[in-house]
Amino acid sequence: MSKNLHFLILGGLFFFPFTLHSTDIYVSSLGEVQIHANLNPHIIPGDLKLGNTVLIVSAPRDQKDIHIVTKCEHRESILYKEPKGEEKMVYIMQVTFPSSCETTDISIGNQENIFTDTTFPLPIESLSQIESNLINTNSTELLSVMRGQGIQTSTGATLAEKLQHLQILYKNIDRALESDMAQAILQDRENTTYLSPVAGYGIPYKDNIIPWAGRPYRRDTTDGIHHGWDILAPIGTPVQALAKGKIVRIINNWTWADFNNIKRGNLTKDDELTNLDIFRGNQVWLETMDGNVTFYSHLSKISPNIAVGSVVDAGTYLGNIGTTGVPDKHYKNTHLHFEIQQNPFREDMKNPTYLEIMRWDYIGEHMKRSDIYAKMRKIFG
Repeated sequence: MSKNLHFLILGGLFFFPFTLHSTDIYVSSLGEVQIHANLNPHIIPGDLKLGNTVLIVSAPRDQKDIHIVTKCEHRESILYKEPKGEEKMVYIMQVTFPSSCETTDISIGNQENIFTDTTFPLPIESLSQIESNLINTNSTELLSVMRGQGIQTSTGATLAEKLQHLQILYKNIDRALESDMAQAILQDRENTTYLSPVAGYGIPYKDNIIPWAGRPYRRDTTDGIHHGWDILAPIGTPVQALAKGKIVRIINNWTWADFNNIKRGNLTKDDELTNLDIFRGNQVWLETMDGNVTFYSHLSKISPNIAVGSVVDAGTYLGNIGTTGVPDKHYKNTHLHFEIQQNPFREDMKNPTYLEIMRWDYIGEHMKRSDIYAKMRKIFG
């Protein structure tokens, strides 16, 4: 096996359907067919180097036409096989996933059957998942990832040593990918200065429309506190990305009927946050490269050019100011409400839920007004 085996597409490939059919016959191999190992611990479908793996499979010597069964598009080939004793054959099989795949389970089949007792989970990831993990990592840890050294080894003469070497190559490629991503994120963080989310309008320096201002008229449904800033501007005024980042949530289907879901009385903290989410109306959530998440609220329109997962540059058009989520149908003081949730960089927050993001502290929380204004001058240049 050559050093470059893990990203070569070899001859003799088999093609199988995207989905299984009712005509497929499911049987047990009674333990005679097994997938023993997967050599790539970080499979990224569609990636040139990490979009494939090598499997070690055993089956009876008289078992013909061994192949991989999965719901995902894939290509496969038998790279090597050798007998193990008188009754078994060991196969070294390469499987390539040329496009996105979310199903992690694979099985072994032959021309007639799919063996139910061979189901094997693959560690399938995506570039966006890896990037999301790194963005939700503090800068000290990112430096550690960036400086991590790959393990070096020499290719041995035996098949076992060659397979071990191939497994290490996969790990090193994954580490190199993470290192490059970590370096890019750190560079973006060093250069992050927030723009005003409404071009041509400054961040407000008025005590009643900044974070931690009182909202006593909402104490029956929320904590009665303003969590962000209101930039007053005419309805339809465009809003923009305040820094480079990724779109992590879009709500574009708010209706007046959503107010029927507002809870009142004996509220938990999560009840208050869920109510606030309704009051924000149509929204775009932007995760910036510093790990923070900005909520753009009350939008009348959302750009058709963005979607969850879109990476946008500072200044990218995201939508337009509106009044969605505002209970007053005759509301005149149209504005963009935006708030910035501060990433706690906890290990259990690598892939936070929407509610978990809402639980983060927001910029300005529990701060004196003078300190809020000082923070604003710092982060908005």
